[in-house]
Amino acid sequence: MNTTNKQNRNCRKRKPTKLPYYHVQQTLPLGETPAVRASLRTEGLLELVTADLREVYYYKVDQNKKRKDFCAVGWPNENGGWEIRHPNFTGCLGPKGMTFISGEAGHLVIFEDFTAYLYWRYFNKQYYPNILILNYPEFLSAAKIRALKFNSVTVCFNQEQITLIKSSGDGFDPINAAA
Repeated sequence: MNTTNKQNRNCRKRKPTKLPYYHVQQTLPLGETPAVRASLRTEGLLELVTADLREVYYYKVDQNKKRKDFCAVGWPNENGGWEIRHPNFTGCLGPKGMTFISGEAGHLVIFEDFTAYLYWRYFNKQYYPNILILNYPEFLSAAKIRALKFNSVTVCFNQEQITLIKSSGDGFDPINAAA
């Protein structure tokens, strides 16, 4: 190969790749749209639906100014973003964050992700503690700090459940104690 051609090829300016920016258009209660409701029913997930889940309608505009619309199951996080799940995409629209669902004072249940919470909620319909869903493993240290504010903490990771009760002594570390 000619070295001049090789040098020219390396010097060509490349068009920067633009990452898609998603815009949330609207959210509806999950199952409002007949197609989504039918899909949930077909997959046997309709009975797991809680008020915390929403149909999130969002779109992106590509470099050619073409708009692409999407719909996914989602829930808000505490930083103003939306955690979404779709067979073709899993991610966050907006800033990443944990999800906190307020409940009875004094007790906190921590989950790795929303799916684990949904299965737990299905079997614990009459129990309403405070819920903290990490959504991302990097929020584990922030969850530890928040857990210190509660008298008892249940950690539900990897389908195991460990409950810790705060005593009057120091050293209450619910996450490390559960690991």
